[in-house]
Amino acid sequence: MAPKTPQWRGLADEIAREIAAGAAGYQPGDQLPQIRDLVAQGKGSKTTVLAAYKALETEGLVTMVRGHGTKVRARPPHLVREHQERYVWEKRLARQADAVRRNNGVIDKDAGVDHDQIETHATFSAVPADSELAERFSVEPGTLMLHRKYWHSANGDTTALSLIDSYLVHEVAARNPDLLDSSKEPWPGGTHHQLSTIGIEIDRINDGIRTRVATQAEARKLGIPLNSAVFLLDKTSVSTDGEVVEYSRVVLPGERTEFRYTVPLERWAQ
Repeated sequence: MAPKTPQWRGLADEIAREIAAGAAGYQPGDQLPQIRDLVAQGKGSKTTVLAAYKALETEGLVTMVRGHGTKVRARPPHLVREHQERYVWEKRLARQADAVRRNNGVIDKDAGVDHDQIETHATFSAVPADSELAERFSVEPGTLMLHRKYWHSANGDTTALSLIDSYLVHEVAARNPDLLDSSKEPWPGGTHHQLSTIGIEIDRINDGIRTRVATQAEARKLGIPLNSAVFLLDKTSVSTDGEVVEYSRVVLPGERTEFRYTVPLERWAQ
């Protein structure tokens, strides 16, 4: 005989079905019934209802905020990153007319939304290179770096699509003072065009991808449940002179990010 489903699990499954169906009162942003109301409706004890809501939060379907109740979680866009095509497209964009660059970007391409639906948030600072950055850029530890922190959101939401820490050698970036100014973001044409203004062309990009559990701050900003997995993307841009000219650490929500790769293979000689 199969074990009986706990009452809290049955209630959680019932609410999950309502959310999946988009039923009235169970759409993104809607406030779910107060715990006491469900208790009054005979859905279970306070402990049962609370356990059901906590299970739904763990599964990423709702958000519980002390003093503000429980809301159906809005789902930011799913990101599809096809790096072979993405990076080539981004480099080509840098050579387009200003009007074209201002109305296109890789973030909206990944998210599948219109360019004007994306908001860019950026803060810049000057920091000394730690040993890891110094090794990556082949500079001395303590060399001044331009640290650029980015996050993007869509459709007026405050949930970050990704979290980006980007680094350039400060002395190199300073050849064009506009590159030190965060108010110039979003920069039409992105990093490729920025570097082109100081005579640098990116030849190749090296990616490294791994996973770990999100920190509390990352989970909060990305709008994902605590203890969720995130992708960590180490992105290194190498110039045509063979020098590392930009390095980014990108944190992407595991539940909303998909990587796609196509690898052409040489054909055997006939």
